[in-house]
Order: sequence, then structure tokens, then C-alpha cells
Amino acid sequence: MARAGEVLIVTGRGRGSPGGVGVVREAIHKVLLRLKRMGVVARINEQNPGAFVVELASIRALFEPPLRSRGPVIRTEPDAAELLALDPQTRAELRQLAEYSLRHLGAPVDPPFVTDEMRRQFAVLARGIAPEETDREARLRFLIAASRAAFEDD
Repeated sequence: MARAGEVLIVTGRGRGSPGGVGVVREAIHKVLLRLKRMGVVARINEQNPGAFVVELASIRALFEPPLRSRGPVIRTEPDAAELLALDPQTRAELRQLAEYSLRHLGAPVDPPFVTDEMRRQFAVLARGIAPEETDREARLRFLIAASRAAFEDD
């Protein structure tokens, strides 16, 4: 029996599938494993050969880095000055990414949310820029475009 925060996903056993192997079941299992790696799903349990019980992760878990076994997690949040220092075009692209992300999550696209999401996206993307990068802004724009494409692939 599923509890609060859990979802029962019935795939069927696959008896009607070729060879009696559940094609839908295997596809759903792969999707659930991907969602678990992404932090959307906290736990997957096979209730029976035709159903899974899935515990959904909290919204907060989606935005926190995964726990690591070694060393402290150091977070550096960009301040407003760092965002203002960006080229206007880069800032506009970052705003578009933030708005797209909020819509994708079903969150309000209000100015305070957009600003917070811009800061969060910037902090995440800035980690992908090497200190020795000669054109850091071009690299940031590339990462923004890649992030937006990843949303569109889902």
C-alpha cells in the first residue's frame, strides 16, 4: 500500500508482451532510475511484478547538491553585483533560462522567483567554467544554451 508522498505505478506484468517480458515495465523502470539520479525520485520499490511504489523527493532535494562522503560542501551564492556585471545579452539569456526553468517546475514566474532562479542557475553554471577560461562569458552563454536544450529534451 502506498503512503503519503508515494505513488503507485502499475505497469502490468507483461504477460501479453512477446516472450512474456514486460516492455512497458522495463521502460518505466529505466525512467524511474533516471528520475532517481536526477533527484526527482527518492526511492523505488517493486511492490509486485506488475507495479512499483515510488517515493517522490522533496522539491528542496531538487535544488540541493547530492550528499558527498568526503569533504565539506562549499556553496558560493552569487550576489546581485555579479549578475549586473554580466553582459546584457548574457543576463537576458540567463533570465530566459530562469523563466523557462520556473515554468518547467510549475512555479510562479514572478520577479522575485526569477531573480532567485537566475542566481541559482548562475551559481550552478559558473562551476562549469574553468578558472583559466579566456572568454568566461562566452562559455557561460554556451552553458546557458546547453541547459535550456536539456530542459527541451525532457
